[in-house]
Amino acid sequence: MTARIRAVRAGWMSMAMLALVSVLLLVAVLAHGAAALYLANELTRSPRRRVRGTPADRGLHYEEVRFHTVDRVRLHGWFIESPGARATVVVVHDGGGTRADETQGLLQLQHEHVRRGFHVLAFDLRGRGESPGGRDRLGGPELRDVVAAITYASRRAPELPVLLHGFGVGATLALEAVAVAESRVAAVIADSPIASMREQSRWQHPRVPGYLFGLACVAARRLFAADVDALDPLAAVARAGEVPVYFVCGELDEHVPPSQTLNIAAASLSSRHEVWVAPEAGHCGAYLAYPEEYLRRVNAFVEHAVPARLAIAFAG
Repeated sequence: MTARIRAVRAGWMSMAMLALVSVLLLVAVLAHGAAALYLANELTRSPRRRVRGTPADRGLHYEEVRFHTVDRVRLHGWFIESPGARATVVVVHDGGGTRADETQGLLQLQHEHVRRGFHVLAFDLRGRGESPGGRDRLGGPELRDVVAAITYASRRAPELPVLLHGFGVGATLALEAVAVAESRVAAVIADSPIASMREQSRWQHPRVPGYLFGLACVAARRLFAADVDALDPLAAVARAGEVPVYFVCGELDEHVPPSQTLNIAAASLSSRHEVWVAPEAGHCGAYLAYPEEYLRRVNAFVEHAVPARLAIAFAG
């Protein structure tokens, strides 16, 4: 009898332990799932900033414009004409910014482009500034925004070549757009581009275990259509062929390590690419830190990459 009672008790104990382990496993799975969802939300969250200022603040006449992407997103921007322009510069802001980002001096930079004989198209990427959208899609859909901007600029001034001037994520998108837009882009200025959205996101969340980060990336793709691997600027710059690129990065960039810019530049063997590492400058901070040198370097690059005779060729 005693042996039977002990056997029953042992059976109940085993069942209880199994149930406890099952509950603990379920709790662990749910906790990790919730953590992955939270991180996926963080990866794709795009706090909207207002567009502060207009070209009129710099004494420029401009036109508010709207244009659509291939997936029917209506982007907001402005177009600034320069009499006798030799090219159109499309300004692509950083992921968390707007077309008038004061932290990177974009309005003043647009004024300088116009003053030096370039039309300027500046616009807000989807989910930023005044353009619709609620999430950062990690580059795939945003690439359509840049291609749509190139198309608009080409239609607005079909006789002129198009230059892309991108910052941060915008610089990465500009590099990717060269391969998509084919011959419509004559040159690119890539200020602090990101070599890999996956590596960049991982770098921003160093304490998150690798398996949990992987789950979050899957959740972001499935739930928010945000693919952390959608962009591959190293491959894109290799496909860009002979389109010249001027790479800029800040020596003290704490957001995007300068090594990312250098790695992208090294992915292509084109002799038409140039690199400037601005000493003691932060993320996309070279222009505000060294405005005169920045403009001198960029203008020298543009003069070499898009000489006047090329502009005439486009007009023909």
